[in-house]
This record gives sequence, C-alpha cells and structure tokens, in this order.
Amino acid sequence: MNADAVVAAKELEEMWGPEGLLTGGTTSPAGYIGATPTSLIGRTRDLDRLATVLSAPDAGLVTVTGPAGVGKSRLVMEYFRRFGPGPGGTVEVFDFGRITDPAVGALMLRRLKEQFDEDPAAVCSALERLGPGPHTLLFDHYEDVADELAPLLTEFRRSYPEVRIVTVGTARLGLYGERVVRLRPLPTGHGVEADLAAVARIPAVELFVQSARAVRPEFKLTAENVRYVLALCRLAGGLPFAIELAAEQVKLAEPDLILERFERGAGDLRRIDLHPYSRHSSISGMVSWVFARLPADERLLLNQLAVFEGPFTTRAAAGVLAGFDAAGYRTMERLIDASAIVPDERPDGELSLSIPGPLRHAAARSLALLPAHETLRKAHGEYFRALAAPRPAPPPEPGAPAPGARPATGPETRADLLAAFGYWREAGDGLSMAVLAGALREQSTGTAQMRQCLRLAEEALRAGVEDARLHARTLEAAGGLAMRLGSGAARGYLAQARDAYRAVHDDAGVVRCLGLLGDEAYAGGDLERARRRFEEGLAVIASPSRAGAAGDTAAGSGRYLTRRLAVVLREAGNLTRADELARTALAAELGREDFGAAVAARYVLASVRLLEQDSAEARTLFADAAEQLGGLPDAAERPECLEMLAITLYKWRRITDWRLLTATLGLANRLRRRLGLARPRPLTELTTAILATASQELSADDYMWAWRSGAELTWEAALRLMPAEDARPVAGAEVPTDVADILTKRELEVALLVSEGLTNRVIARRLGIAEWTVVNHLRKVMRKLGCQSRVQVTRRLATG
Repeated sequence: MNADAVVAAKELEEMWGPEGLLTGGTTSPAGYIGATPTSLIGRTRDLDRLATVLSAPDAGLVTVTGPAGVGKSRLVMEYFRRFGPGPGGTVEVFDFGRITDPAVGALMLRRLKEQFDEDPAAVCSALERLGPGPHTLLFDHYEDVADELAPLLTEFRRSYPEVRIVTVGTARLGLYGERVVRLRPLPTGHGVEADLAAVARIPAVELFVQSARAVRPEFKLTAENVRYVLALCRLAGGLPFAIELAAEQVKLAEPDLILERFERGAGDLRRIDLHPYSRHSSISGMVSWVFARLPADERLLLNQLAVFEGPFTTRAAAGVLAGFDAAGYRTMERLIDASAIVPDERPDGELSLSIPGPLRHAAARSLALLPAHETLRKAHGEYFRALAAPRPAPPPEPGAPAPGARPATGPETRADLLAAFGYWREAGDGLSMAVLAGALREQSTGTAQMRQCLRLAEEALRAGVEDARLHARTLEAAGGLAMRLGSGAARGYLAQARDAYRAVHDDAGVVRCLGLLGDEAYAGGDLERARRRFEEGLAVIASPSRAGAAGDTAAGSGRYLTRRLAVVLREAGNLTRADELARTALAAELGREDFGAAVAARYVLASVRLLEQDSAEARTLFADAAEQLGGLPDAAERPECLEMLAITLYKWRRITDWRLLTATLGLANRLRRRLGLARPRPLTELTTAILATASQELSADDYMWAWRSGAELTWEAALRLMPAEDARPVAGAEVPTDVADILTKRELEVALLVSEGLTNRVIARRLGIAEWTVVNHLRKVMRKLGCQSRVQVTRRLATG
C-alpha cells in the first residue's frame, strides 16, 4: 500500500469509525455541499422528482443513478443546498471518488461492517449525541466498493431505520426497499434545426453557452455558430460533463473547429483543473472507466447494440441481433442497471433504450473491428427497410406527403433510417433506398431535413426503382419536396409522377399530382395554369371511370382541390365564383370530424368575403375564422391568414397602426420559415408593396423594430390589427322565403351563423347568449327544417 493509500485509510478510519460516525455536520469533508458554481439547467423536473422521493415516508434508502457524466452529484448537491436535511438534522457526506485506491475503501467498509456487528452500541451512542432530527448519510461514487457497501447499508438500515441514506452512482445497489431516481441526458432538441431562437431554448445548448461564457464572457450564440453548437451538444449525447468539456474549448477555438476535433475523437478534450463533483478529467477517460467496469458479455452486447444510431427498442434489438435470447435480455437489464443503457418511455408506451453519446461512439468504433460488423449492418438495414415499407392506408389529400411508412417509424428512428439508407446505397439497391427515402420524407419538417430527403429520393431514382408504383411515389415525393424548397425541378418531377401513375391506372395518384402541380403553379404566380390543374383534378374525380371507386378518397381529394381552386380564383379576382367554391368546400367539411380542414375551408370563405366588401360582418367572420386557425399551430394557412389580413385592410384603407401591421407581417414571415413554406408570388407582390408603404409611414428605426418584434408577437396580438366592430347576422334576400317564414328571428340568426361554420361557443359569444341556448335553438331549427345535421342546415339555407 503506497503512502497516499495509508493516509486515505487513516482518514477513513478517523472519520467513519463508530466513534466518529455522523459528527461532520452539514459541511462534508470534500466540501460537497457549498456555493453553487453554476446555475442548474434543464433539471427542474428532476429536482422536483428527487424532492418528492426524499420527502416520502419510505425514503430510507434513495439511489440517484444515471450515466457517467450526467450530473448526478450536481443534482443531489443542489437539492441539499436548497432544502438541507431539515430542521435540526445533519448531512454527512462521503465521496469515494476521493480515494485513489479502491481497495482501501473496500477494506475499510469491511472493517466497519465487522465493528458494527461486534459493537452496535457505539453507533447508537453517536446517534444519541446528534439528538433528534432528519439525519442523512450520503455516499457518492460508490461503484468500486458497491459489494462492500451494500451489506453494510443493509445492516445499518436494519438497526437505525430513522437515518436516511442517499447513494449516488452509475449503478443501483439492488437492495430491498431501494428507491431509484434515474437521471437522463439533457434534451438536445430532437427535430429542431438551426433556428436561433428555438435552439437557444434547448437545455443542452443553454448549458453549453453558460459553460462557454465561464471561460470566454463575450461568447454568444449567433446565426453563424448555432448549428455547430447544436451539433456539438448532440455529439455529446446531452451529457453535461461532455458538453461542459467541449464548451471550455471556446477559450481558443470556435464551435466549428471544436466540432471537427470532437468528430475525430474525444481523446484530446480534457480539463486541466479539478472539478468538485466529477472524478473524470476527459471524455476518453470517462468512457474507459465505464468499459473497465463491464464484464465481457456486457461489453460485447453493448458493442453490438452500437449498430443502432439512435434510440431502439428491445423488439428492434431482437430483430437485428442474431441469437438474442433470454440471456441477452438479462444482459441488457444489467447494462440498464449500470447506466450503460438509458431507458425512456416512447409516446406509444413502448420502452425506448439509448446508449449515452460518447459511450456509443466508442462502442461503434469497437464494433467496426469485429468480424460480425457487416452481418449486423445488413440485419440492421433489412430491419429498418421492413419497418419503413408502406402499409395499407388511404392515400393522403393533395398537398400532403406521399404515402410511405406509417406509425411504425417516428422521429426517434431517423438516424437509423439514414444509416439503413447508407447500407442499401452501398449495395446499389434503389428499391430499398426508395422505401427508406419515403419513410424519411414523412419525418422531414425543417428546410435542412427536406433538402436532405430530396437528395436521398434523387439518389434512389438514379439507382433505379423497379416497382412501378413505388417509382411513381418516389417521383411524387421528390416533386413535393422540390416544391417546398422552391426548386425549379418540382414541375418536372410532378409531371413525371403524374404520367407514372397514369401508366399503372392509379387515379388517386394522378389527382394528388395534379393538386401539387396546381400548388406549384400558384406559388409561381401562374394563376391560369393553377386553375387548369385544379379543375383537371376535379374532372378526374368526377369522371365516369371513377364511378363506384372508394368514395372517401375521392371526396377528400375533391374537398382539397375545391378549396385550393377557391384560393386561386380569389387571387385572380373572380370573387363570386371563389365564394361559391369556398361555401361548397365548407359545407362538405362540416359533416366530417376533421376540424382542421373545416377551419381551413372557413378561413378561405372568410378571406373571400373580406375582399368582396368592407363590412363589419365580413370583418367579424374573418376574425372568428382567424381565431380558430390560431389553435392549429402547424396549419399551413396560418402565415397566409396574417398576410391576407394585412392585404385586405390595406385595400380598404383601414390600417391605423403601421407598427402592428409590420410586426404582423414579420410574424407571418417567421411562421413561413418555421413551417418551411415559401410565399407564393401573388402574395409576395402584395405584401412587398404594403411593407414599402409601411417603411414610408414609419421612421427607419421604428420600421426595423416593428419587423423584428414580429418574431415574438403572439397570434392574439396580431389579430388586434382587425378593427373591433360588432356585426350580427340579419335575414337577407339570400335566405329562402320559406325558411325565413318557418324560423323565428333568433333561430334564423343561429342558422345563418351555423351556415358560416361557426361553433356553438362562437355563436353564443356573437349573439350574447348562453351556449346551451344556442344548442336549444339549433335543435328547433333542425326539427322545423327537417334536418339531421349542421351540414343539412347549411344546404337548406343555400338551396331552400
């Protein structure tokens, strides 16, 4: 035993022998509980969870566990710093990470166990000297002495159940009655792209910025470095230790250079100063420490599971790893207990498993050296190709993504779908590439992801897709992606897809492509070509060859095309025909459960009415439609709604607040960026003219302030641009005479508002009556008119 070990052993004996137990007070020997070095980020829920567990009556033994570098000690320190042990209590902390030779700690724990067995009265007297109070023993970094600590704690809890014990480490002790609080890595903003405001709110990025400013106070998250910072946090797997270590490098390098070093290997990312809560000084050292404590079978399984690029399920593991039997499940359970695999709940209720980032990278490097590497890659590629294969489902409406993989895949599988695509690319299998590209297409939200998916679809097409229907779907997906990205290749891909669908007699595919071609023409400002494409699609649906075809699919496509045709005619100035089509689309949607489609149809009708006439009734209708649209955060019509609001108020010269108008258009611009929607040319020309006028009405500083403030403007605040004027429906000449004679004035008012697509709640607010009163009036209207639904009421008012 070396000199340091002898000193450590003496300190242990003096501090933790029966005579010295629980005499250290609230400040531990390691200064464990002291001033907070940094604010705790992204752990509010974990802190609340720990507080709930520790306050429970049965919290005699609580273990805080999680992967190495996840911040377990930091969380526990924060808890005791904020809440303490309670009035009159003490916290006695021992950090096994301070012991350079684990054998010394193990020896002392065995000796303590023997002394406690021989003379428990000594411990009892020590407790009596402390007096009453919630006393706590806290053991940190116990992994190397777990076998010796566990029996000691068992005996201690049996004799002194009033003393609370908290243990902190990567592995749970497995004792009876042990309550476990498991920490997971910080969120890294899955699915969020390089949008500065959104990325800045991601907990992992917040920690990076805070840590970077500790060594370089002037560091800022900027549009230039945001994607590199986000990539660094994801490469670190959300582990605070790795994030802090990477952030410290900004002292000499920018995030893009740090990322380049990190991607080559984390061996040179290390700290030179001592850390009060971590035993590790480098990422490679932390990884080596974890692997050194895993038995051979656990290391082998961990290396094999590194074939998964992202989270996986036990079902996926069994599908990819050959011979994954009951023994494999038990080994995986031990890896979870050792925090080498982190469990989490998926939205569908299935357990999701992931390997902490730096650990997975090291395991993947080891896997690449194994003879089974290529076999596992092939099994992985086959599994995700099968997972991504299209499942029977009704085709979507035009403008929606092309049919592809269904709920079996989700955002959490994106990394593995990309890896599988890479395998089939190497194999030159265009059909498999097309299947995977289709699944990835459905998960693509931001511009970068859509651009990537377009490249993958184009690669699949170049490789050759032998299946004719899949070839048509891939062309359609490429066309839809190109259109969303504003690429000139969109029309060509969609025209080819339309012809490919015609060749296999797939009218539904033909209609979808015609709808997309109409949208592409409208976006480019060619209103005549857009009108022809939408009308051509409606003609295909109405053709005799479709008689007896699946009604729901045809009806869905017809509703969409009718609504889009109304928009085109609105822009072309044919408001009478646009109003007629919008009413038709709304009446068709009201009888269905698709609330979003009904809201979109009602908004189109309201926008036409507002362009037709400057009246209080039209403005109120538009305001109600916009309010409902605000409840659909991902609706593609939201930015257009704000733009149409500005356009119509500008047309009728009703703009009184140019700052709010500019901010509203700024909000529309932000929504378009978030949704990945380009502004159609007709709207671009109109909004550009309005902004030019706004820049003249406002000073340069006011204009820029208003435009930038749009990024933080709420939907409700933007709608205040609409002048607030009350307008109630009045029975007019358009109402059939027999209907006006049958209904009372109030019933007619309710019926007219129902025909506009308003909900009972909105009608009640408009008329100043209770919602249940609206329901009663509507029942009387239906009974008097012989109607069974709101749709029939609408049609009765329109046709008499």
